[in-house]
Amino acid sequence: MNTKLGLLYIFISCFVSIYGHGYLSDPVARSSAWLVDQSFKQCCTYNNHMEMFCGGTQHQWNVHGGKCSICGEPYDRPVKLFEKGGAMYTGKIVKTYTQGQQIDVTVVLTANHKGYFEFRLCNLDNNPNSDATQECLDRRLLKIAGTDSTRFRDVDKYGSQAITVRVQLPSDVACRHCVFQWKYTTGNSWGTDPVTGQSGLGMGIENETFMGCSDISIVDNGSPTQTIPPIIISTGPPATTAQVATTAQVATTARPATTSSRPSSGSTTWSSNGVQYKTGDIVLYEGAKFQCIHDHTSFPGAEPGILTWAWWKPIN
Repeated sequence: MNTKLGLLYIFISCFVSIYGHGYLSDPVARSSAWLVDQSFKQCCTYNNHMEMFCGGTQHQWNVHGGKCSICGEPYDRPVKLFEKGGAMYTGKIVKTYTQGQQIDVTVVLTANHKGYFEFRLCNLDNNPNSDATQECLDRRLLKIAGTDSTRFRDVDKYGSQAITVRVQLPSDVACRHCVFQWKYTTGNSWGTDPVTGQSGLGMGIENETFMGCSDISIVDNGSPTQTIPPIIISTGPPATTAQVATTAQVATTARPATTSSRPSSGSTTWSSNGVQYKTGDIVLYEGAKFQCIHDHTSFPGAEPGILTWAWWKPIN
């Protein structure tokens, strides 16, 4: 009887998963940014943005032992579309926060699969030529605000809708470019707990996983920040799960940025080439005028606009 029940649940969960998807809406994931930002529509429209589930449960677990790319693409995809070097990677900052802030993160589910959410962070400032790695993200597993837990377990209470979770940013991290990751481990697959031997929905380890990654900035609030550890980059996925990928270490010392001189008085056109903007500077960008409200050095992806409110404000 238990075997028949297990098979029934497997069939139902497979059927539902055809239609059940989700994505990171705020801060918007790289694969979904085209929904809210016109500049992404021109390069990066991706109709499968709600299917960032690591190639599917069987592929993720039977072929790669549970491994997945940082944004939810199959681990063995030679060039990931949404990672640095991919055709749909831009690196554009989509949201700016403040160091130590409690932030509201929104996930949209079109079908609820129980389970739990996790959120991670990787600082790229000392590794400007690299993307995040899962190892780097795993070093910063964020807590749900007001709790000691890193897992949001109330997913099944919401049904199929937008779910907003308040997440605590670290008090010692400020960055021009961080990668924020959402991971959804579903709980609708029949499995057996390897420790207790009990069987049921979500009790095994081979559960369907959804991922999303977004590019954000965190403004320094004056508190001490932690030294950034090196990013370890895997040379590529193993041919089998038994192989161990070799690694290469990225230097921890950032290359000196090429900075331009201070802009002259009056309005100048905004530049991404390492210009040292000071509070009060006025720039023109895409026909609009902005005033700097926080000292910073410019870089690609930090264009004046509503997403970089911590650095720029529009003026008439």
